[in-house]
Amino acid sequence: MPPVAQHIGFEATRLLRERRGIGRYVRNILRWIPAHRPDVRFTVFVNHARDVEAMRTQLSTIDATLPARTSIEPVSALKDTSADVVWYAWNYLNPLARRAAMVTTINDLAPMLQFDHRWWKVLKRRKHRRRALYTIRHSDLVLTISEYSATELRTRLDADPAKVRVTLLATDDMTFTATDSSEVLARLGVTGPFFLTVGAHDARKNLVTLYRAMELLQARGARVPLVQCGPGISAGRYPFIKLAGFVSDSELATLYRLATALVFPSRYEGFGLPVAEAMSAGGRVVCADASSLPEVVGDAGLFFPWDDPDALADQLMRLLHDAPLREQLTQAGRVQAEKFRWSDTARQTLDVFDEAVAIRRGRADR
Repeated sequence: MPPVAQHIGFEATRLLRERRGIGRYVRNILRWIPAHRPDVRFTVFVNHARDVEAMRTQLSTIDATLPARTSIEPVSALKDTSADVVWYAWNYLNPLARRAAMVTTINDLAPMLQFDHRWWKVLKRRKHRRRALYTIRHSDLVLTISEYSATELRTRLDADPAKVRVTLLATDDMTFTATDSSEVLARLGVTGPFFLTVGAHDARKNLVTLYRAMELLQARGARVPLVQCGPGISAGRYPFIKLAGFVSDSELATLYRLATALVFPSRYEGFGLPVAEAMSAGGRVVCADASSLPEVVGDAGLFFPWDDPDALADQLMRLLHDAPLREQLTQAGRVQAEKFRWSDTARQTLDVFDEAVAIRRGRADR
């Protein structure tokens, strides 16, 4: 019988502070692995002894069975762990485990790509590249979150294709309620059609193209607001922006569904969770035809070249005036979103852990 990962170690030093993004990914994997392997046990490694109780509390909120099946140890104990495999979810491998198999998730290569040319960003990119190369070299297997990201690992970092496995992210942990009202829209005074955008202001998010497209839309007489969720900016230059700030998951799901479309102009994503979330919620998606986004959206959205605001404005006008198209995209989006389920992600991740254990034991036998 091939070896399996019954005892899984997890480098969890960032889990307490990572509420969304990678933290959400990790919590769903921890929640679903026991459903596929009921006798599994975990050892979770934290920074400090003072983190133990907070981690135990968080584990209980993820799944009531987790505290009973989980030991919590300082990260200094990781190198000598008796776990079958250690999972490093935060892009980089550190510290090395001496006996356990090691699997690292590299979500994307954004930290080492050239979207910001300030000198200190250049130095940070070099550091991230060195860490990624070290991680690929020492990991038994590397997980990533889209076929696009797998290609990036192979072409930009010369990763051995035999080491790279793809496990897509998912959205079925969000709560969707069918409501025609939104506290956020009421607060912002938005009563008619609106476009929605979600995320930070990193250069790769490419919001400048979206703002320019919205200006073109206004010039064509379509005075539709843009509701922006996430970190605030000074909106004085763009009177069409309605700043929502940070919103709850349930409110975000409502905004996805009520918006004319989520507009996601990012030029680089490892996966692009907001577009999958919007489709799951019954919303429509307009996004750049760049990086992983066509892979995630499939035929269920509208696309534009990431650097072409005129093309984006054209797509937004289409949606404003074509009700059958909106309904078609809503239905296609729901079908596409069914491909992204955390139970599947966890099962595939567990398969990779088992494979890594077999690789490590095979190496030891030789």
